[in-house]
Amino acid sequence: MHQSKHSTTTQIQVPELTLKKGSKVLYMTHLALGDYVYQGAFLKALSKQYPDVQIDVWIDDCRNKKKSWHSGRNSTLQQWLAKENHLNTIYPIASSNEHREQLIADAKNQQYDFIVFVATTRAPAYLKVAQAINANATIVGTEPKNLLSRLFYRNQYKSLRTTIALSELATSQHISDFYNHIFSRLFAVSLDEQQRSREILVTNSLGEQGKQQINAWRNSKNLSNGPTIFINHISTNEKRDWQLSQLAELTAKLTEKSPNTLFVLNAPPHKFDEVSNWCAQQTNIAVEAFSATKDFFELPSVMQACDLVISVETAIMHIASSLSLPQIALIRESASSWRPLKANSVLEGKKRVDNIAASEVVIAAENILKLA
Repeated sequence: MHQSKHSTTTQIQVPELTLKKGSKVLYMTHLALGDYVYQGAFLKALSKQYPDVQIDVWIDDCRNKKKSWHSGRNSTLQQWLAKENHLNTIYPIASSNEHREQLIADAKNQQYDFIVFVATTRAPAYLKVAQAINANATIVGTEPKNLLSRLFYRNQYKSLRTTIALSELATSQHISDFYNHIFSRLFAVSLDEQQRSREILVTNSLGEQGKQQINAWRNSKNLSNGPTIFINHISTNEKRDWQLSQLAELTAKLTEKSPNTLFVLNAPPHKFDEVSNWCAQQTNIAVEAFSATKDFFELPSVMQACDLVISVETAIMHIASSLSLPQIALIRESASSWRPLKANSVLEGKKRVDNIAASEVVIAAENILKLA
């Protein structure tokens, strides 16, 4: 297996893939919003270094069975990526095997020169799709995760120009180190840690809408000057959730410290009614439920109008990094490599996020907002 010649970002690097004017690159990966915060930064840097190269992105995760969250992720990702002017074509998450075949047919017409797939799961499926798109392209991709799969698919992988070992991911201090390894090795594109969060650009009109929404909520509750705190306590897994009892303790203590505090409680659309009902039952705190239902950019526009973001281990904490907002991130110890890079405070819970006590979050919030 080919090994990287350079391990630091300060050395002069020779790219393994030689891009020329007019080259077409297809970048394939199973994206979520949090993934794109970091991979997107490198794709932007790649475009800047090679402005005459066409960069297309394949976000289908090559699953045989559709997942319930596919449509929501598809919509939000496409809305964000559609605003990325340096990207050409975005191939969406396939709604069926027939849809995937149509996406492959569309991609074939592009006759890509280079296909790079970065997959921590289902890597052989990505290789199969890449070869179906253009077997004559220079293809680079991640190896299967386990040894048995690597042995089983070794013949298929022999056709690749080079492979990316997932052992690099295991040794990375942060997920962006892994992406930095890939892009520096393949394209000689390397970023310092503080450059690795893709900036989300909120238009002036959307930014103003976010401010107006916050002001409307504050006025409806007769709140004078005071902080607005955006809280996201729900994830896609109970091990990454924070409990409502903890949320109640946090909001009560911060309200006691700063009575004019408004809390904006984020919820995915399918949880909005439940969260909204909880908010309605709170009589001693000022809290509003929020969910971005029309457009992805509703979310960053409201977040940007807040003074602090408190989020469990979801895309919200990475979006806060993209917006360079004051933030407290609540994550599991085992997920430290996925911590947001620009968070003011990262609190870690052993095995579960709800092992982080509300009192710890209160102290962090008081320090950031200077309430102490």
